[in-house]
Amino acid sequence: MWSGFSAKAGTRLFVLWALLFGSAFAVSAKNLAVVTPAASRVDSVTLAELAKLAKGTTKTWPDGKNFTLVLKDPDSDDMRVVVQKLFGMSSAELRQLAAKLNDSQPGHSYIRFVSSDAEVLQAVQGNPGAVGIVDVYSITSAVKVIRVDGKLPFDPGYVFKAN
Repeated sequence: MWSGFSAKAGTRLFVLWALLFGSAFAVSAKNLAVVTPAASRVDSVTLAELAKLAKGTTKTWPDGKNFTLVLKDPDSDDMRVVVQKLFGMSSAELRQLAAKLNDSQPGHSYIRFVSSDAEVLQAVQGNPGAVGIVDVYSITSAVKVIRVDGKLPFDPGYVFKAN
């Protein structure tokens, strides 16, 4: 063993390491929320229903409003889990799907990509049929969080927890 190195010093070093680096690893996990405009009547959706809407299998909500999905860049770290769980494809394939769906309905952005959570919130609050996915800490009173498979972002087993 090293001269002058005690078990007590080793414990302190480990605690310091855990505080410095362990918290960095914990912060990297994000809870994402599915949001709609605050006035929306939608309170809950299943992942399967959301996937049908997102993929264009179903193009409108039950009340007839056009569906729009607003996401940040699908290549971003926190959107990778969304792309995989919602679409089951790569971000390049999602971009192709978005272009195809958007071209099929002139004047309507079916899937819209923006650069920040603030832009997601702005696009959702101004569109009655829109759904966006944002970091829970970005949520404002202009939107409401909807349940996915009966769960909210901090519930165990929630589907959109990003790493």
